[in-house]
Amino acid sequence: MVRVDPQPLGDQSPHADPARYARGWHCLGLSHRFRDGGVHRLAAFGVTLQVQADGQDQLTARLEAGHSPQDLSCLEQDGLFYVWHDPQGNPPPQDLTIPRLRSGTGAEDDEDLEWSAWAWKETTLAASTGQVMEHVVHLADSPHVTESEQLYFKNVFEGQLATQYFEGPLHHSYQLQDPAPNAATIQLADSVASYYGPAVMIAQLDYVMQDRNLDAIVLTAHYPIDERHLVLMTGVMVRTEQPPAPELKTAAAGHATQILRSITGAVRAQLDDAAATGCRAARGASSPVAALHRWYSQFFVDEQDVSPQMTERFEYEVDTTMPMDLWTRSSARNLILRRVNGKQLA
Repeated sequence: MVRVDPQPLGDQSPHADPARYARGWHCLGLSHRFRDGGVHRLAAFGVTLQVQADGQDQLTARLEAGHSPQDLSCLEQDGLFYVWHDPQGNPPPQDLTIPRLRSGTGAEDDEDLEWSAWAWKETTLAASTGQVMEHVVHLADSPHVTESEQLYFKNVFEGQLATQYFEGPLHHSYQLQDPAPNAATIQLADSVASYYGPAVMIAQLDYVMQDRNLDAIVLTAHYPIDERHLVLMTGVMVRTEQPPAPELKTAAAGHATQILRSITGAVRAQLDDAAATGCRAARGASSPVAALHRWYSQFFVDEQDVSPQMTERFEYEVDTTMPMDLWTRSSARNLILRRVNGKQLA
Protein backbone atom coordinates (compact mmCIF):
# COMPACT_ATOMS: atom_id res chain seq x y z
CA MET A 1 0.00 0.00 0.00
CA VAL A 2 1.29 3.45 -0.94
CA ARG A 3 0.04 6.38 1.09
CA VAL A 4 0.88 9.92 2.09
CA ASP A 5 0.77 11.69 5.42
CA PRO A 6 -2.78 13.07 5.82
CA GLN A 7 -1.47 15.81 8.11
CA PRO A 8 -0.46 19.26 6.78
CA LEU A 9 2.54 18.91 4.51
CA GLY A 10 4.33 22.01 5.76
CA ASP A 11 6.94 23.15 3.24
CA GLN A 12 6.40 20.26 0.84
CA SER A 13 4.61 20.52 -2.48
CA PRO A 14 1.23 18.73 -2.41
CA HIS A 15 2.25 15.56 -4.20
CA ALA A 16 2.70 12.06 -2.89
CA ASP A 17 5.23 9.30 -3.41
CA PRO A 18 6.67 9.92 -6.91
CA ALA A 19 5.90 6.31 -7.85
CA ARG A 20 2.17 6.95 -7.56
CA TYR A 21 -0.07 9.16 -9.70
CA ALA A 22 -3.40 10.63 -8.73
CA ARG A 23 -6.67 8.74 -8.78
CA GLY A 24 -9.22 10.64 -10.84
CA TRP A 25 -10.40 11.92 -14.20
CA HIS A 26 -7.71 13.39 -16.46
CA CYS A 27 -8.39 15.28 -19.69
CA LEU A 28 -6.19 14.38 -22.68
CA GLY A 29 -7.45 17.22 -24.87
CA LEU A 30 -9.80 17.64 -27.82
CA SER A 31 -11.28 14.30 -28.85
CA HIS A 32 -11.14 14.89 -32.61
CA ARG A 33 -7.33 14.82 -32.55
CA PHE A 34 -7.52 11.08 -31.76
CA ARG A 35 -9.97 10.30 -34.58
CA ASP A 36 -7.60 10.24 -37.53
CA GLY A 37 -7.65 6.45 -37.80
CA GLY A 38 -4.24 5.99 -36.21
CA VAL A 39 -2.88 4.85 -32.87
CA HIS A 40 -1.74 7.68 -30.62
CA ARG A 41 0.91 7.05 -27.98
CA LEU A 42 1.33 9.63 -25.24
CA ALA A 43 3.84 9.80 -22.43
CA ALA A 44 1.58 9.82 -19.36
CA PHE A 45 1.56 8.49 -15.79
CA GLY A 46 5.19 7.46 -16.10
CA VAL A 47 4.51 5.02 -18.95
CA THR A 48 3.02 5.06 -22.46
CA LEU A 49 -0.69 5.70 -22.90
CA GLN A 50 -2.21 4.38 -26.12
CA VAL A 51 -5.38 5.99 -27.52
CA GLN A 52 -7.33 4.89 -30.60
CA ALA A 53 -10.86 4.53 -31.93
CA ASP A 54 -12.38 1.03 -31.88
CA GLY A 55 -14.67 -0.60 -34.45
CA GLN A 56 -17.67 1.34 -33.11
CA ASP A 57 -15.73 4.62 -33.40
CA GLN A 58 -15.46 4.82 -29.61
CA LEU A 59 -12.18 6.10 -28.23
CA THR A 60 -10.29 3.67 -26.02
CA ALA A 61 -7.21 4.12 -23.82
CA ARG A 62 -4.68 1.63 -22.52
CA LEU A 63 -1.67 2.06 -20.25
CA GLU A 64 1.22 0.04 -21.68
CA ALA A 65 2.77 -0.81 -18.33
CA GLY A 66 5.21 -3.64 -19.02
CA HIS A 67 3.61 -7.08 -18.99
CA SER A 68 0.40 -5.79 -17.38
CA PRO A 69 -1.34 -3.35 -19.75
CA GLN A 70 -4.33 -1.64 -18.18
CA ASP A 71 -7.47 -0.59 -20.04
CA LEU A 72 -8.78 2.70 -18.67
CA SER A 73 -12.35 3.90 -18.31
CA CYS A 74 -12.99 6.69 -20.82
CA LEU A 75 -15.37 9.60 -21.18
CA GLU A 76 -15.95 11.59 -24.36
CA GLN A 77 -17.99 14.69 -23.65
CA ASP A 78 -18.27 18.28 -24.91
CA GLY A 79 -15.68 17.54 -27.58
CA LEU A 80 -13.10 16.51 -24.94
CA PHE A 81 -11.57 13.14 -24.10
CA TYR A 82 -11.06 12.04 -20.48
CA VAL A 83 -9.52 8.93 -18.94
CA TRP A 84 -9.97 7.59 -15.42
CA HIS A 85 -6.69 6.70 -13.73
CA ASP A 86 -6.66 4.61 -10.56
CA PRO A 87 -3.57 2.71 -9.31
CA GLN A 88 -5.95 0.18 -7.72
CA GLY A 89 -7.69 -0.42 -11.05
CA ASN A 90 -11.15 0.49 -9.75
CA PRO A 91 -13.80 2.05 -12.03
CA PRO A 92 -14.82 5.70 -11.56
CA PRO A 93 -17.29 6.27 -8.70
CA GLN A 94 -20.78 7.57 -9.31
CA ASP A 95 -20.26 10.56 -7.01
CA LEU A 96 -17.42 12.10 -9.04
CA THR A 97 -18.50 13.10 -12.53
CA ILE A 98 -17.40 15.78 -14.97
CA PRO A 99 -20.42 18.05 -15.57
CA ARG A 100 -21.69 18.39 -19.12
CA LEU A 101 -21.02 21.89 -20.43
CA ARG A 102 -22.84 21.90 -23.78
CA SER A 103 -26.41 21.12 -24.70
CA GLY A 104 -25.22 19.13 -27.71
CA THR A 105 -27.47 20.95 -30.17
CA GLY A 106 -24.93 20.80 -32.98
CA ALA A 107 -24.26 18.02 -35.47
CA GLU A 108 -21.44 16.68 -33.30
CA ASP A 109 -20.83 16.52 -29.55
CA ASP A 110 -18.26 19.32 -29.83
CA GLU A 111 -20.70 21.62 -31.62
CA ASP A 112 -23.33 23.80 -30.03
CA LEU A 113 -25.60 26.58 -31.23
CA GLU A 114 -25.26 28.44 -27.92
CA TRP A 115 -21.52 28.23 -27.29
CA SER A 116 -18.48 28.84 -29.45
CA ALA A 117 -16.04 26.05 -30.33
CA TRP A 118 -13.21 25.45 -27.88
CA ALA A 119 -10.24 27.79 -28.13
CA TRP A 120 -7.62 25.30 -26.92
CA LYS A 121 -3.99 25.73 -25.83
CA GLU A 122 -1.46 23.26 -24.41
CA THR A 123 2.07 23.40 -23.06
CA THR A 124 4.55 21.15 -21.24
CA LEU A 125 5.89 22.18 -17.84
CA ALA A 126 8.81 20.94 -15.77
CA ALA A 127 6.80 20.89 -12.55
CA SER A 128 4.83 18.56 -10.32
CA THR A 129 1.05 18.41 -10.52
CA GLY A 130 0.77 19.76 -6.98
CA GLN A 131 2.58 22.94 -7.92
CA VAL A 132 0.00 23.63 -10.63
CA MET A 133 -2.85 23.02 -8.18
CA GLU A 134 -1.73 25.80 -5.87
CA HIS A 135 -3.06 28.54 -8.16
CA VAL A 136 -6.45 27.77 -6.58
CA VAL A 137 -5.35 29.39 -3.31
CA HIS A 138 -2.63 31.84 -4.34
CA LEU A 139 -4.76 34.92 -3.78
CA ALA A 140 -6.18 33.66 -0.49
CA ASP A 141 -2.71 32.87 0.84
CA SER A 142 -0.99 36.04 -0.36
CA PRO A 143 0.08 38.45 2.42
CA HIS A 144 -0.42 41.30 -0.07
CA VAL A 145 -4.06 40.53 -0.83
CA THR A 146 -5.31 43.61 1.03
CA GLU A 147 -3.27 45.78 -1.34
CA SER A 148 -5.05 44.42 -4.42
CA GLU A 149 -8.46 45.35 -5.79
CA GLN A 150 -10.33 42.05 -5.34
CA LEU A 151 -13.94 42.45 -4.31
CA TYR A 152 -14.49 38.87 -3.14
CA PHE A 153 -12.39 35.72 -2.79
CA LYS A 154 -13.24 32.46 -1.07
CA ASN A 155 -12.00 28.86 -1.07
CA VAL A 156 -14.22 25.89 -0.20
CA PHE A 157 -12.80 22.35 -0.10
CA GLU A 158 -15.20 19.50 0.60
CA GLY A 159 -15.37 15.89 -0.49
CA GLN A 160 -13.73 15.59 -3.91
CA LEU A 161 -14.37 19.21 -4.95
CA ALA A 162 -12.16 22.26 -4.44
CA THR A 163 -13.92 25.51 -5.33
CA GLN A 164 -12.70 29.07 -5.71
CA TYR A 165 -15.09 32.05 -5.72
CA PHE A 166 -13.73 35.28 -7.16
CA GLU A 167 -15.11 38.69 -8.03
CA GLY A 168 -13.11 41.73 -8.99
CA PRO A 169 -11.12 43.47 -11.70
CA LEU A 170 -9.32 41.02 -13.95
CA HIS A 171 -5.57 40.93 -13.40
CA HIS A 172 -3.61 42.50 -16.26
CA SER A 173 -2.00 39.13 -17.06
CA TYR A 174 -5.42 37.79 -18.09
CA GLN A 175 -6.20 40.68 -20.45
CA LEU A 176 -5.45 40.31 -24.14
CA GLN A 177 -1.87 41.35 -24.88
CA ASP A 178 -2.58 42.26 -28.51
CA PRO A 179 -6.26 43.20 -28.66
CA ALA A 180 -7.97 44.08 -31.91
CA PRO A 181 -8.40 47.79 -32.65
CA ASN A 182 -11.09 49.32 -30.42
CA ALA A 183 -11.58 45.96 -28.67
CA ALA A 184 -13.38 46.15 -25.33
CA THR A 185 -11.36 45.21 -22.26
CA ILE A 186 -12.69 43.11 -19.40
CA GLN A 187 -13.43 45.43 -16.49
CA LEU A 188 -14.86 43.00 -13.95
CA ALA A 189 -14.98 39.22 -13.59
CA ASP A 190 -17.29 37.03 -11.52
CA SER A 191 -16.01 33.45 -11.38
CA VAL A 192 -16.93 30.16 -9.73
CA ALA A 193 -14.22 27.58 -10.46
CA SER A 194 -14.16 24.00 -9.18
CA TYR A 195 -11.66 21.17 -9.38
CA TYR A 196 -13.56 17.94 -10.00
CA GLY A 197 -10.94 15.67 -8.51
CA PRO A 198 -7.20 16.27 -8.83
CA ALA A 199 -6.77 17.37 -12.44
CA VAL A 200 -9.80 19.04 -14.06
CA MET A 201 -10.98 22.53 -13.15
CA ILE A 202 -14.08 24.10 -14.71
CA ALA A 203 -14.78 27.80 -14.24
CA GLN A 204 -18.02 29.56 -15.08
CA LEU A 205 -17.35 33.26 -15.61
CA ASP A 206 -19.37 36.38 -16.18
CA TYR A 207 -17.25 39.18 -17.65
CA VAL A 208 -18.34 42.81 -17.49
CA MET A 209 -16.88 44.55 -20.53
CA GLN A 210 -17.08 48.14 -21.70
CA ASP A 211 -19.91 47.48 -24.13
CA ARG A 212 -21.46 44.16 -23.05
CA ASN A 213 -21.50 41.26 -20.64
CA LEU A 214 -19.82 38.07 -21.75
CA ASP A 215 -20.45 34.57 -20.38
CA ALA A 216 -17.55 32.13 -20.67
CA ILE A 217 -16.55 28.65 -19.56
CA VAL A 218 -12.87 27.99 -18.91
CA LEU A 219 -11.54 24.45 -18.49
CA THR A 220 -8.03 24.07 -17.08
CA ALA A 221 -6.59 20.56 -16.87
CA HIS A 222 -3.33 18.66 -16.65
CA TYR A 223 -1.99 15.14 -16.76
CA PRO A 224 1.43 13.95 -15.55
CA ILE A 225 4.10 12.81 -17.97
CA ASP A 226 6.28 11.63 -15.09
CA GLU A 227 6.95 12.79 -11.53
CA ARG A 228 8.46 16.11 -12.61
CA HIS A 229 6.81 16.94 -15.92
CA LEU A 230 3.23 17.48 -17.01
CA VAL A 231 1.04 18.65 -19.85
CA LEU A 232 -1.01 21.73 -18.94
CA MET A 233 -3.96 22.71 -21.10
CA THR A 234 -6.71 25.28 -21.06
CA GLY A 235 -9.81 25.74 -23.17
CA VAL A 236 -12.23 28.65 -23.40
CA MET A 237 -15.65 28.87 -24.98
CA VAL A 238 -17.98 31.85 -24.90
CA ARG A 239 -21.72 32.18 -25.20
CA THR A 240 -22.37 33.28 -28.76
CA GLU A 241 -24.88 35.52 -30.42
CA GLN A 242 -26.97 34.45 -33.40
CA PRO A 243 -25.31 34.70 -35.79
CA PRO A 244 -22.08 34.30 -33.77
CA ALA A 245 -20.03 37.47 -33.56
CA PRO A 246 -16.54 36.85 -35.04
CA GLU A 247 -14.89 38.94 -32.33
CA LEU A 248 -16.15 36.52 -29.67
CA LYS A 249 -14.12 33.69 -31.19
CA THR A 250 -11.08 35.97 -31.27
CA ALA A 251 -11.65 36.93 -27.64
CA ALA A 252 -11.94 33.27 -26.60
CA ALA A 253 -8.73 32.28 -28.39
CA GLY A 254 -6.84 35.22 -26.90
CA HIS A 255 -8.19 34.56 -23.43
CA ALA A 256 -7.19 30.88 -23.57
CA THR A 257 -3.64 31.94 -24.44
CA GLN A 258 -3.53 34.44 -21.58
CA ILE A 259 -4.86 31.99 -18.98
CA LEU A 260 -2.22 29.46 -19.98
CA ARG A 261 0.49 32.15 -19.78
CA SER A 262 -0.74 33.30 -16.39
CA ILE A 263 -0.80 29.84 -14.81
CA THR A 264 2.53 28.75 -16.29
CA GLY A 265 4.05 32.08 -15.27
CA ALA A 266 2.80 31.66 -11.69
CA VAL A 267 4.18 28.11 -11.48
CA ARG A 268 7.56 29.15 -12.88
CA ALA A 269 7.74 32.11 -10.49
CA GLN A 270 6.94 29.75 -7.62
CA LEU A 271 9.73 27.40 -8.68
CA ASP A 272 12.17 30.31 -9.04
CA ASP A 273 11.29 31.57 -5.55
CA ALA A 274 11.77 28.11 -4.08
CA ALA A 275 15.15 27.79 -5.80
CA ALA A 276 16.24 31.23 -4.58
CA THR A 277 15.24 30.66 -0.95
CA GLY A 278 16.06 26.96 -0.82
CA CYS A 279 12.64 26.06 0.54
CA ARG A 280 9.03 27.11 0.63
CA ALA A 281 7.67 29.39 3.30
CA ALA A 282 6.17 27.60 6.29
CA ARG A 283 2.37 27.45 6.34
CA GLY A 284 0.12 27.15 9.35
CA ALA A 285 -2.17 24.15 9.65
CA SER A 286 -5.21 26.39 9.13
CA SER A 287 -3.87 28.16 6.03
CA PRO A 288 -5.54 27.63 2.63
CA VAL A 289 -2.36 26.03 1.24
CA ALA A 290 -2.22 23.50 4.09
CA ALA A 291 -5.92 22.76 3.62
CA LEU A 292 -5.35 22.27 -0.11
CA HIS A 293 -2.53 19.81 0.67
CA ARG A 294 -4.81 17.78 2.93
CA TRP A 295 -7.61 17.77 0.35
CA TYR A 296 -5.26 16.90 -2.53
CA SER A 297 -3.61 14.02 -0.66
CA GLN A 298 -6.83 11.95 -0.77
CA PHE A 299 -6.15 11.19 -4.45
CA PHE A 300 -2.81 9.55 -3.67
CA VAL A 301 -3.99 6.92 -1.18
CA ASP A 302 -6.09 3.80 -1.56
CA GLU A 303 -9.79 4.63 -1.33
CA GLN A 304 -10.19 2.80 1.98
CA ASP A 305 -7.43 4.98 3.46
CA VAL A 306 -9.04 8.35 2.71
CA SER A 307 -9.39 10.03 6.11
CA PRO A 308 -12.10 12.48 7.24
CA GLN A 309 -9.42 15.20 7.55
CA MET A 310 -8.86 14.99 3.79
CA THR A 311 -12.50 15.50 2.82
CA GLU A 312 -14.04 17.58 5.60
CA ARG A 313 -15.34 21.01 4.67
CA PHE A 314 -12.85 23.88 4.76
CA GLU A 315 -13.79 27.49 4.07
CA TYR A 316 -11.55 30.52 3.83
CA GLU A 317 -12.81 33.95 2.85
CA VAL A 318 -10.49 36.90 2.26
CA ASP A 319 -11.29 40.19 3.97
CA THR A 320 -11.68 42.56 1.02
CA THR A 321 -13.04 45.59 2.89
CA MET A 322 -10.12 47.83 1.96
CA PRO A 323 -9.81 46.61 -1.66
CA MET A 324 -13.55 47.07 -2.17
CA ASP A 325 -13.35 50.65 -0.91
CA LEU A 326 -10.41 51.38 -3.22
CA TRP A 327 -12.20 49.81 -6.20
CA THR A 328 -15.42 51.71 -5.51
CA ARG A 329 -13.65 55.06 -5.25
CA SER A 330 -11.54 54.36 -8.35
CA SER A 331 -14.57 53.30 -10.40
CA ALA A 332 -16.56 56.35 -9.33
CA ARG A 333 -13.67 58.64 -10.28
CA ASN A 334 -13.37 57.05 -13.72
CA LEU A 335 -17.10 57.33 -14.29
CA ILE A 336 -17.05 61.04 -13.44
CA LEU A 337 -14.12 61.65 -15.78
CA ARG A 338 -15.85 59.84 -18.65
CA ARG A 339 -18.95 61.94 -18.21
CA VAL A 340 -17.00 65.20 -18.01
CA ASN A 341 -14.55 64.85 -20.87
CA GLY A 342 -15.08 61.42 -22.42
CA LYS A 343 -11.83 60.07 -21.02
CA GLN A 344 -11.09 57.22 -18.67
CA LEU A 345 -8.02 56.73 -16.52
CA ALA A 346 -5.82 53.81 -17.50
